[in-house]
Amino acid sequence: MLKNLVVRTISGAVFAGIMLAAIWLPPYLFGIVFFLITILGLREFYTLSGYIEGVKTGKTFSIISGAALFLCFFLYFFQKELTIYIPPQIFGIYILCITALFLSELFRNKKNPVLNIALSLMGHIYIALPFGFICIMESMHVMYVFAFFLIIWASDVGAYLVGISIGKHKMFERVSPKKTWEGLFGGMLFALITGFILSKTTGDGYLLELWQWLIFALTVFIFGTLGDLVESLFKRSLDVKDSGSLIPGHGGLLDRFDSAIIAAPVAFIFLTLC
Repeated sequence: MLKNLVVRTISGAVFAGIMLAAIWLPPYLFGIVFFLITILGLREFYTLSGYIEGVKTGKTFSIISGAALFLCFFLYFFQKELTIYIPPQIFGIYILCITALFLSELFRNKKNPVLNIALSLMGHIYIALPFGFICIMESMHVMYVFAFFLIIWASDVGAYLVGISIGKHKMFERVSPKKTWEGLFGGMLFALITGFILSKTTGDGYLLELWQWLIFALTVFIFGTLGDLVESLFKRSLDVKDSGSLIPGHGGLLDRFDSAIIAAPVAFIFLTLC
């Protein structure tokens, strides 16, 4: 148990370091890291989809298409920082990929072409699109993405500490047996404290007012928790423990980004309304 804790701590620290470097260092590094994360996340998703009877997605082309969607977001929203001009028509590349994805089922001769296409598109919507929204938030201000992940990490720590200490009442046992209501409120408290600290360290009103930081933190926490439950539902329905084994002690990339995937679009919408 101690060995597993050490491995989990070290791999978690390395993962957090890579993420912080990607967020704070020059934009091209952010693009490279999240482009790779998108590819690996899509790979895990389509590997998991292979457990569904009768489904046989065109894995390689589905991954390429999803990666193309993220790349379109990155190039378009960081064109100023990259000192290149990228017209909005670049998203046409993804449209062409989708068209080719549909047409490919004519020649693959698989049992369930509709399900294959549906799962392929689901991977893009579930993984590539949220990372695209994270890309937009990064282009708005680096602090937004830093705060976004900091709130998720803080709430995870709070939920874990409070859950193992006093957690007794199960929250959603059918989907995630270990989650408790006590852990939920612990996570929410840590998220709100993080929002308060962010307000004071960035200067109240510089990016967001205090009340906006608190609502942002609460929004990220709520939809991050739902994202965690959604991924747990997927894994339970497929009878798998982890989405992969890329991060020792933590599972796969989707196990680390499950909260961010659902929370990112909502966080983006909130920031555009502020």
